[in-house]
Amino acid sequence: MGGGGSFELLEDVCAMFSKVLLAYVLLALGAAPASLLANGVGDSEAPGVVGHSPSPSATTPGASTSENTSPSAAQSPANVTTVPSAAQPPANATTIPSAAHPPANATTNATTTPSSAHPPANATTNATAVPETGKNHSEAVPGQAPKLQGNHTASDSPPTTICFPKSTSHGVEDHHCRKALDKIVYAANQTLDRFSSLIFVNYKTCNVHIQKPQNGTLKKLEISSLVDVLNGACHSTGGLLTHASMKINLRIERSTKENTYEVDSPVCKKEKCPLIQSDCLSAFYQLPVDGKGIFVHGKGSRPFARVTSGNCTVTASTTDLSAFTIERQFIAPTMKKLLQQCDKHPGKIYYSGGTKGYNGDIWLSARAANKELCE
Repeated sequence: MGGGGSFELLEDVCAMFSKVLLAYVLLALGAAPASLLANGVGDSEAPGVVGHSPSPSATTPGASTSENTSPSAAQSPANVTTVPSAAQPPANATTIPSAAHPPANATTNATTTPSSAHPPANATTNATAVPETGKNHSEAVPGQAPKLQGNHTASDSPPTTICFPKSTSHGVEDHHCRKALDKIVYAANQTLDRFSSLIFVNYKTCNVHIQKPQNGTLKKLEISSLVDVLNGACHSTGGLLTHASMKINLRIERSTKENTYEVDSPVCKKEKCPLIQSDCLSAFYQLPVDGKGIFVHGKGSRPFARVTSGNCTVTASTTDLSAFTIERQFIAPTMKKLLQQCDKHPGKIYYSGGTKGYNGDIWLSARAANKELCE
């Protein structure tokens, strides 16, 4: 009896040990797949990006940069739009001309920047602007997405950022971006004007593009906060930020000679074309104007006016896509300067101010209607 009891006890212990061992094995097997499934984001580029190829990962403010995002998050939102780098507006006129680039010397000469060229009577710049009285601006925290105003709700999704790779954009300094923002001209209530849909400012290493609905607006502190968010996510490289609920697109990029300009300084291409100055002047004077002689945009929703005479096509546009406010006779000397200096070469030139928006310039271009004749 004693030996039998000992044997039964031994069997019970062995059975218990087997169950415990099996439990550990199952636990280990259950934990293994979780770690094996932690794959990185795909290498596909985000669609819709012009000029720079973004990094393959998309982030949202507040998320840890050490964590992998899901493959779907790596794709650019459908409403992400950027400013094309081409100097001429495309034929379909649905994209934004790159004429919004600021003067190259805007870093030292404030008189040539769009923001200082033509502030309206009711506009103020950052240097003299005073926040609206009675408003609580404590919600704008650097490095965080701003709390939404007006019709926006707290349930709206945060902005999405896509960073440019260092191979195409690097050396953007955050404090230069803050200096660039100081050049923006605001309305008296410290918001962007409701006449433009594109604002572009520059300071040294930093170019800042802000795209918004034409009749929409954005507070000064909201802009500053969104720039901090993008710079925090894309340190030194710049990138794209889209806030779908606010219908705002923000782009920060490294300043170069190719994406900046000087006002009243013709830029001529190397190619030579059979351009005749009289044809170009004829096209210029055929650009549509209203009863006061002020340029008007072309038919439909085109943000520019364009006319061809002979083999010369002349285009006029505002850099902020707002309406023209200056008579053609005052712009004619600028057009003649372009034609005289570029002669047989296609070119462009920028006229300071002359737009209904507070931060725009006018740009003019002349090119061959038949590019196949150029050499």
